[in-house]
Amino acid sequence: MAQYQGIDKNYYDFPIQPDKTNFLSGNMGELRSSHFHAGLDIKTAGKEGLNVFAAAEGYVSRIRVATGGYGNCIYIQHPNGTTTVYAHLQKFNPVIAEYVLKNQYKRESFTVNLFPKRNEFILKKGEILGLSGNSGSSTGPHLHFEIRGLNQEVLDPLRISKFTQIEDDIAPAVQSVALKAMDMDARVKGQFGRFEFPLIKKNGSYVITDTIEVSGKIGLEIYAYDQLNGATNKNGVPLIDVTVNDQLYFSQNIDSINFSTQKDILIHTNYQAQKESRIRYNKLYVDDGNTLEFYDAKVNDGFIFVAPQEIKKIGMKLQDAFGNTSTVALTLKGIEKSEVIQSEIPTKRSTYVQDNTLMIFQPKDSVNNNITLYNQKGSFIAEPTYHNDLSNVYLIDLRKFLPQEVTFNNGGTESLQFTDRIPAANEHSYLSDTYSLRFSKNALFDTVYIRARHFIDEAQMEVLEVDQDRYPLKGSVYAEFTPIAAYEDIEKYHVYSIKNPKYPGFVGGKYDEGKFAFSFSSFGKFTLLKDDVAPVIEKRSVKNERITLTIRDNLSGINSFEAKLNGEWILMKYEPKRSLIWSERLDKNKPLIGEFELKVADNAGNESLLKLKLE
Repeated sequence: MAQYQGIDKNYYDFPIQPDKTNFLSGNMGELRSSHFHAGLDIKTAGKEGLNVFAAAEGYVSRIRVATGGYGNCIYIQHPNGTTTVYAHLQKFNPVIAEYVLKNQYKRESFTVNLFPKRNEFILKKGEILGLSGNSGSSTGPHLHFEIRGLNQEVLDPLRISKFTQIEDDIAPAVQSVALKAMDMDARVKGQFGRFEFPLIKKNGSYVITDTIEVSGKIGLEIYAYDQLNGATNKNGVPLIDVTVNDQLYFSQNIDSINFSTQKDILIHTNYQAQKESRIRYNKLYVDDGNTLEFYDAKVNDGFIFVAPQEIKKIGMKLQDAFGNTSTVALTLKGIEKSEVIQSEIPTKRSTYVQDNTLMIFQPKDSVNNNITLYNQKGSFIAEPTYHNDLSNVYLIDLRKFLPQEVTFNNGGTESLQFTDRIPAANEHSYLSDTYSLRFSKNALFDTVYIRARHFIDEAQMEVLEVDQDRYPLKGSVYAEFTPIAAYEDIEKYHVYSIKNPKYPGFVGGKYDEGKFAFSFSSFGKFTLLKDDVAPVIEKRSVKNERITLTIRDNLSGINSFEAKLNGEWILMKYEPKRSLIWSERLDKNKPLIGEFELKVADNAGNESLLKLKLE
């Protein structure tokens, strides 16, 4: 916690409703879908327009206005070298608002990123900087508040100052633990795979009462969350220690966040399990490709090895920023790996991929239990790796053989469609007859084994499928494909993601010389769709020298807008969540009279133009 040294705990005041008890909907380091949450989300009881105060004396170093992200946001630089950030604001204070408005007109843009001169806007501690709101990517009214260190790393406000406005005497809640076999020779309950174990609370501690039999290299994961007084929100647990036979083995301390490593949350948590169950498990080991630096202890990178007949007592301590603590206890026993097991084998699917291993599940046969795997280079016969009375499990090392088809013991076949092995930290390209994929050296956390195909589906929709969304991507993948269906006006088509076919997501891409080229940041299915419907513009009201309208688009989404009054550019403020757009004059005394025009374009290039005569 070197970043916290030298910071006076009384340096900052609470930035909103300082005379009341406040409640949080998000804390520092909370595990979000694509990032670690930075700072605090402070509830405003569903209201906008509450005064937001400067937490300490300083000058405004940055002001940002955007339709997404932090929305209306102010950054204050303080004499002690730290910066505080106030996001999702409804309004800035009048002086700052006037400065922003002039710059929006100067740049003829609603979105701006401004860096005022060092002493242009000096704020005293407790001075109003704006009003709380719901701007940007906020999903409800609240204030997002951060404290950043000397290098703009995000610090935990609750560990700097125990704000009396926030009350917390609730220890973290622990729901379940998962044990994962980390290579083909490892087993949990005699099987390869990942297994979840519910916890019960006994004598003040969360426990698994039964001893868990394991062998080989095991990874430990946990699903836990923290709650604060007066709020039901499930927040993050920043501090987790793991002991093995009472010796510290692994320690996680999310005490600061560097924005350059935000995407590493996809490897800090179990991405594949989260996509399958929607539950975000915190890994208690450092996986390949994880460059995060908040692991204070990591014996064997947190992986646990248990020899046959060896007993290992596993303990966990989970602690929140207020020092509330929960403990977990479980026992592992080492056993010899066996081909015959007694436990039930999950058979919901015929194949499953975990890391470098393909699992194939088949009913046990009384005579023939071998299967045959094929690819372009040849074939091989595989015997069951282990089995019980009803089922066989075959483990295939994808580093050695990428199968494209399997023939089962009953003569049935299944297409496996493995296309290529993509190594991490290397540039790599794959070329097919109708499509190609290009991976940069920063695209992957770890090696992936993709199943890709380009086809026409049952609904006669063209689909480029690049695996399932089960491997996290660190960067983007560049793809090109030659359309295999017939299209009229193909230049009007664009690439869309169809993870959910009912709600296709605009990706874009460019059509040139018979090919579509685009980039994607998560694996899945992509298609071509035509959007030739222009955005809809509807007038709502003209009052108080302001015109208010709604703008919507049915498929590709709003890309840009521009308004003019009597031929001169006029600022239109935009709130995408409500599809609202409204005017603000630079000269408030100038009447809103004359020829008004609003041009709106969608991402597919369709434009709408609304003309009104304002009187």
